[in-house]
Amino acid sequence: MTAGVAVFSARGFRATRVDDIVKRARISHGTFYLYFSSKDDLFEQLVAEVATELSSLTDSLPTIRPTTESRTDLELWLVSFIELYSKYGPLIRSWTEAERGGMSTAEDVLGTVADALTAKVKIRKRKDFDPRIASLALLAMVERVNYFSVTGQVDEEVEQLARTLADIMLDAFFGTQI
Repeated sequence: MTAGVAVFSARGFRATRVDDIVKRARISHGTFYLYFSSKDDLFEQLVAEVATELSSLTDSLPTIRPTTESRTDLELWLVSFIELYSKYGPLIRSWTEAERGGMSTAEDVLGTVADALTAKVKIRKRKDFDPRIASLALLAMVERVNYFSVTGQVDEEVEQLARTLADIMLDAFFGTQI
């Protein structure tokens, strides 16, 4: 499965062939087909593995309030997200390419994280402010900044990156930095 992550990450979903995976893994096609029926099957298993880790991370998302303690908890959660993304980021990017049935797996999984974020943010009701849209926008920002970090376009320490993202998120939700 490690070879699958590497090849899907390097080539993308559509360009990846079973031949690429078996060469990277140094196994025969027969061995590959003992475990997977196709590259799609391998991809789905990899996505399920990432989704499980992301679900666990989502479950650990702290309640977000305009407090110093909440800010610290959010930073720690963002460090965990950054670490997960640095491990699986290229594969997560491949999800978008592997769109099926009108919604990609990434949209489904990341949408679940956005829903959790919406539920965990404790803000007062404001006219014309949709917390779900705000959560989706902020999660898209977090994902994209992590993409820039993984691809070397942003060179920042994990803790500083988490601190900056927490500042932006808290500013967006509460209108002030903590």
